[in-house]
Amino acid sequence: MESLVQVFTVGFLATFQPFTFLLLVLGVFWGMIFGAIPGLTAAMGVALAIPFTFFMSAVDGLTLLTGIWIGGVSGGLISACLLNMPGTPSSITSCFDGYPMSRKGKSGQALGIALTSSAIGGLLGVLVLITLAPFVARQALKFGPFEYFSLGVLAFVAVSSMLGGSIWRNLAGLAMGLAISSIGADPISGIPRLCFGISELQGGIALLPLLVGLFCVSEIIEDIGAEMEAIVPPEARRVKLRELLPPFEVFKSNFANLIRSFVIGLTIGIFPGIGGATSNVIAYGMAKSSSKHPEKFGTGIPDGIIASETANNASIGGAFIPLVALGIPGDAVTAILLGGFMIHGINPGPLLFRYSADLVYAVFSAQFWANVVMFVMGLFLIKLFIYSLSFPKKFLLPIIAVSCILGAFALNNRVFDIWVLVFFGIFGYAWNKMGFSLVPVLVAFVLGPVVEANLRQGLTESAGSFLPIFTRPISLGLLIAAAALFLLGRYLQRIMKRRRVSGI
Repeated sequence: MESLVQVFTVGFLATFQPFTFLLLVLGVFWGMIFGAIPGLTAAMGVALAIPFTFFMSAVDGLTLLTGIWIGGVSGGLISACLLNMPGTPSSITSCFDGYPMSRKGKSGQALGIALTSSAIGGLLGVLVLITLAPFVARQALKFGPFEYFSLGVLAFVAVSSMLGGSIWRNLAGLAMGLAISSIGADPISGIPRLCFGISELQGGIALLPLLVGLFCVSEIIEDIGAEMEAIVPPEARRVKLRELLPPFEVFKSNFANLIRSFVIGLTIGIFPGIGGATSNVIAYGMAKSSSKHPEKFGTGIPDGIIASETANNASIGGAFIPLVALGIPGDAVTAILLGGFMIHGINPGPLLFRYSADLVYAVFSAQFWANVVMFVMGLFLIKLFIYSLSFPKKFLLPIIAVSCILGAFALNNRVFDIWVLVFFGIFGYAWNKMGFSLVPVLVAFVLGPVVEANLRQGLTESAGSFLPIFTRPISLGLLIAAAALFLLGRYLQRIMKRRRVSGI
């Protein structure tokens, strides 16, 4: 309750500074544009904005990034409902009923239900985040070096087993990320590692050009050959405000569906490595299997839209809990946000609530109001977002590319960082083409130095003994949790595979 009061006083006061609130609105708008245009994901929007936050205060920069994330996840519903193309992975199942409803001439109703569900899921997720995150952080204050090492192992296991796809490919991504994080001078001895005689590498790989390269430049390369031929339904351009406000009876009859989908989204968001892309699929499947008329799913009914959009926005609040309380990024966007924290000299984790509590409450407040702004903006600017689906990529992609280059160079005024940007852009594109995920690479790059430093510190304290890793209760508990997450990840993947085979 205390944290809730702090958010509604300290946090709101910080968010409602004129410039900060303007950044929040611009962030949500930016995110919804990126989410609405297929191929321009929320992760790409957040990564592209990182360089702009470098010269802002921590509150302003993180407010902007938070707004982009929420706007990006929510913006995916627009192209899902109108083009049958999810603007983001989190809107996959929004296509199943949103598009058929739109083709029936009910584009306004489809968009309205999706927007309202997103706002409800997001706002409820923030309230749970505000309540749980301080508690998790207080428990984490008991951690020592070995506990932090085991926590890193937990994060690595969660990402490798619960992200989806082959566990061996995910482990390869973790190994690659750890190798990249090892480039530079050894933190204790100062001896250069993996520098290959290149003096610029002795300081290590800068986080910002790596982030932007992996998630922006690689996406630009991918999108160059992508042709968008889908046409927005003509009636969608004539949507009126009153059509976007769904009747109360729609949500009253779907109350159980909404609550169930919220719980699914929040829970899955908490687990590192899963995220909204999985939560909306599971929520949709549960809504269908629990429905009295499952045969109507896929024909354009509100039930499917509510399940999908409530779950994917609720997962944002869930994903914030391990990020701010433990410093563990759960997906691409939270890994990028972790980089945003670190650029401002802030390390998310249990001490964040002790030394930077005001910042945490400001970020929570920004997330709350970003959901409100997203809903209002969706209502009044929906036509603008609809027309953005036809924005030519031949103009958009060069602008994004120039912004990436300028951001990388502005970090240290080094041309070398531009080459790093280009290298990891090509690397990210090739890595994706080979069927690997970039998330394990980024998670390992960010957490690798933390895990290494704590392991070496712990071994120094224990005179080289690894035994405390297994004898300290919290450390052992984290390792057991890692094993449980591994088994749970395998189980969830089998369930999803069966659902895909049965056509969910």
